[in-house]
Order: sequence, then structure tokens, then C-alpha cells
Amino acid sequence: MLNTRNYSAVDPRAFKGHSDFWFMWSEHEERIVRCCYKWLYNDVDKVEDAVAQSCEKAYKAYTNHNDNIENAFAWLCRIAHNTCMDVHRVNTKQQELVNQVTDLPQEFYFADSYSRTLESDLIQTNIYNRLMQQIAHLPADLRQVVEYKFMHDLAYPEIAKKMQLSQENVRKRVQLARQKLSKIREEYHA
Repeated sequence: MLNTRNYSAVDPRAFKGHSDFWFMWSEHEERIVRCCYKWLYNDVDKVEDAVAQSCEKAYKAYTNHNDNIENAFAWLCRIAHNTCMDVHRVNTKQQELVNQVTDLPQEFYFADSYSRTLESDLIQTNIYNRLMQQIAHLPADLRQVVEYKFMHDLAYPEIAKKMQLSQENVRKRVQLARQKLSKIREEYHA
């Protein structure tokens, strides 16, 4: 048998009013639910959420404060009413956003709604394959710069050091390689 007086991990204040609260809640719950139905226009899902949130808020407030509650129903009803009004505010904000997007769809861009088509995937694959072929056919000095810059993601100073060139020369070689390879992209966009 566990002697709770010697068990230091249990805080007796954590259980203060536990059974008192649940007695008070069960006594007034039915009336509070009816009020929530009225305030939330009989939306069952919203009412269930609001009642659960109200119960949680009331329990926390009841166990954290030493105040005597003179009118339990009025106190619980005020918490439920505030919770229902919070639900209305959230719904109003969501509806305003939906209305704004509906009225001005050209002003909104939703990245998550974009999905690639099979054709675009095929084109991207073809461009990639053609690009790899063209890189293989570049002169050795340009191919080496492209490999360092785009495949190994090295900065210009690092490439210049590895190839024993000036940074300007490396930049010029990257520019020449891009010009030769950009023709591939133009073929597919034409």
C-alpha cells in the first residue's frame, strides 16, 4: 500500500476540487449543451468541440483558483458562451479568406495546388537527357567548369584554384557553356 503523505511527487493541490468540479459540471452540462446548440446554430460538430473546450477551460480555471463560485451555472455558461464566440470568430475569418480568394482568384497563388502533368514530366526528362548528352560533347575545358559549378556546386574561387585559372576566366567559361546549352531549352520551348 502506497502512503501518499510520504510520496513527494504527488502535489495534493493538483487534486483540489476534482470531484467537486465534476459534480458541478454534470449537474449543469445538459443546459450548457443546449445553450451551445443555440449559439452555434445547431451545428453538431462545432457544439461537441465547444462543449469539450468549455469543460477543459472550466476545469483548469476551477482547479487553479481559490475563488468561491456563487452561481455555478452562470459561471460555466459564460465560459461556454466565450468559447462559442471564439468558434464564430475563427469561422468568420476562414469565410472571409474564402470569399476574398473567390472574388479575386488572380491575386492568389497556391503552390500546393500545382501538380505536374505527364507531358511536363516527359519534357523535363527529355531536356535532362539531351542536356547530359550536350555536356558530354562540350570541349574539355568547358565540360570541366560545368561539372565543378553545377554538379559539385563549387564557388568560382574554388573552381579557379582547382583549374589554376583566374576567376574571370572561370566565369567566362561558365557563360560560354550556358550559351551552348541554352539552345536545348529553346528547342523545347519553341
